[in-house]
Amino acid sequence: MVQTGNRKMKRLLGAIFVTFLVGWFGAGCASYNKQTKNINQSWESGNIQSAAAQVSAEAEKRKDTKDAVIWRLEQGAVLRAAGQLEESNHAFDMAEEMINRFEEKAKVKVSHETLASVTNLTTLPYEGFAYDKIMMNTYKALNYLELGDYEKARVEFNRAYERQDEAVQVNAARIEKAQEEGKRKNLYVDLEDVHNDGRFRNQFENNYASLEQFKAYADYVNPLTVYLDALFFMNQAAGFSDLERSRKSFERVLGMVNESKFIHQDLETLQQVIEGHPIPATTYVFFETGLAPEREQIRIDLPLFIVTPQVPYVGAAFPKLKYRNSYLSGLYVSSEEMTESTLLLSNMDAVVTHEFKNVLPLIITKTLIASALKAGAAYGAYAGMTNGGRNNPEAGLAVLIAGAITQVVMNQADLRTWTTLPKEFQVCRFPTPANRKIELSAPDCGQKVPVILDEGVVNVVWVKSVNRNSPLLVKQFTLLKDNTKRDVPFEIPASKSIPLVESSRPEQSTQKSEQTDKVNKS
Repeated sequence: MVQTGNRKMKRLLGAIFVTFLVGWFGAGCASYNKQTKNINQSWESGNIQSAAAQVSAEAEKRKDTKDAVIWRLEQGAVLRAAGQLEESNHAFDMAEEMINRFEEKAKVKVSHETLASVTNLTTLPYEGFAYDKIMMNTYKALNYLELGDYEKARVEFNRAYERQDEAVQVNAARIEKAQEEGKRKNLYVDLEDVHNDGRFRNQFENNYASLEQFKAYADYVNPLTVYLDALFFMNQAAGFSDLERSRKSFERVLGMVNESKFIHQDLETLQQVIEGHPIPATTYVFFETGLAPEREQIRIDLPLFIVTPQVPYVGAAFPKLKYRNSYLSGLYVSSEEMTESTLLLSNMDAVVTHEFKNVLPLIITKTLIASALKAGAAYGAYAGMTNGGRNNPEAGLAVLIAGAITQVVMNQADLRTWTTLPKEFQVCRFPTPANRKIELSAPDCGQKVPVILDEGVVNVVWVKSVNRNSPLLVKQFTLLKDNTKRDVPFEIPASKSIPLVESSRPEQSTQKSEQTDKVNKS
């Protein structure tokens, strides 16, 4: 009898071990954070060329996997910072090609949905968030501007503009698809019932309260992209319609940001263009600073009795945004005639957080469905072993333990997010100095960089800082080379005019340092 019991226990332990291994490898082993660890170390230490080589190798290795899009986005951003502009656009092109294929599909493949229900949401292909797609086309436009190809830059600004308009409808459709998938499996998720559960609500609020600290821009709008759109169509206008688009974009940005003196100056310049005056020699300094949020995993008890009565609660993994605080808070730009400081244009923490809040109901819905299927299957197997005349408690115990291990191992949060995006975009503008010499200084770290401006009427200096300890990366390009082609006013339809905006009352403001720091410390 003792030997028989020992043999049964060995078989039980063996079954559990096999289940653990299957669950572990089925879950994909390493999270995205672990996969990108070495690259991020090079990136954050300022070793940009090493990071570019590492991310290119990883992106190529994963080109045919479910993670291909996110790796191409990371590759495009790092190559851009490394000055490899054509290679950067090639990476973004490959990401966009895959994203476009995802968008063309009316529905997510059923096989993918079923696999996610059995394992976890990380098994679904990364299709890109709205801010990913907008920044992808924005970076491509900037690359083309730096390469001097204004026509291709125009195409990319148009694509970014379209993506912002489409994003609201896409998110609503995703939630509806998840609900439909649940109904096909006889599982219905009512998010109102979920949030009414006190245990879930308390855990949810404790983990996600910081999301409410950010004031949102308009849905799926990045002020950087809108502002660059305005500048481009003012300086590269082919007719009145371009100038009208420029005005609308300037006014749209004006409604999003508090510090608007530079945009008022741009609107005054736009009026001069309309009246036939040449654009004065102007320099813009854009400052790309810090790192956007990454994701970390948390566990929350889900009220599964809402969708499957056999199991009351089960712990499930969810992603949580982790804000990164090592960044230069501003940049001073000085010349013999003036000193200006950059002002916040776009807070990427706010952009990412707003979309994260919008997709959280989708994440909860899918996680509930997947967890209910796995927990319900485990409970059903246990009941089959212990009821119906079988009365096999050892096997029932094995099933319960194996099911618990599978839940722990396979319930992994999807931590994939574009980690090489910046924390903030800042900007300043000023008349180009006569000697074309400026100095960039970062008061947070003491770095100073002299810059001699290229020849051109409208110059852009682009400065990037990954964190407080990394070097300033400086590049520049010309947005308007000369005014010789614009020596007469544009023909304006009699019914059209472009009035100046005398004052602005921001429709939705962003937060500067105090509010950002408050959120990051929570």
